[in-house]
Amino acid sequence: MIRYVERARHSLGVGFLIWMVAAPLAAAENPAPRMRGKLWVNPVEFHDCIVDTAFARGDPVILTGNGLQPNDAVVATFEQGDAVREIGRGKANAQGAISIRTQIPADAIAGTEARIRATVQTGADANSFVLNSAPLQIFPDNRDSDGDGTKDMCDSCPNLADSDMTDSDGDGLGDPCDPCPTDPDNGATNDGVCADGNANPNVPMPQPPH
Repeated sequence: MIRYVERARHSLGVGFLIWMVAAPLAAAENPAPRMRGKLWVNPVEFHDCIVDTAFARGDPVILTGNGLQPNDAVVATFEQGDAVREIGRGKANAQGAISIRTQIPADAIAGTEARIRATVQTGADANSFVLNSAPLQIFPDNRDSDGDGTKDMCDSCPNLADSDMTDSDGDGLGDPCDPCPTDPDNGATNDGVCADGNANPNVPMPQPPH
């Protein structure tokens, strides 16, 4: 019985040593995935936008984020499709937060979704802590087509003057230019008929069979 117990202890000890050696090897072969957090893109000049992720080419912005280690060096990149470019660098403060002033590239592609990332390298294995922005909508400029004092990228009716930008159904279209101001679906699931019974002129009506 004593010999059996000693053998069991020996087997457990050998198994533990094997695990201690194998664990670092497995970690080296399969490094931990990058951690991700949130990055906020803030306009330098405040403007009341219906979409807080809308920016024009060349707009100055301030990138803010937290959750980093104090003094972490961060690289900010602007990404559209496969194109990635560096747009700024910064360092986390004592609270692990960053604030980087930069701008939307003047040659960014308008109408194409973009994203900004702030990345800090954490070691030779290239694992990184990454702060991601929400998808950004890029506009060509800061024009105000209808002259109502609100830039097109912030205007719920960019081609129709609308001082209060009321959007009753919350679909992003202001009531004056919304064919279905009380129907967020705009009649799309009801053959172009709005919730109030009116027809959406932008939705083709079904043709009667011949």
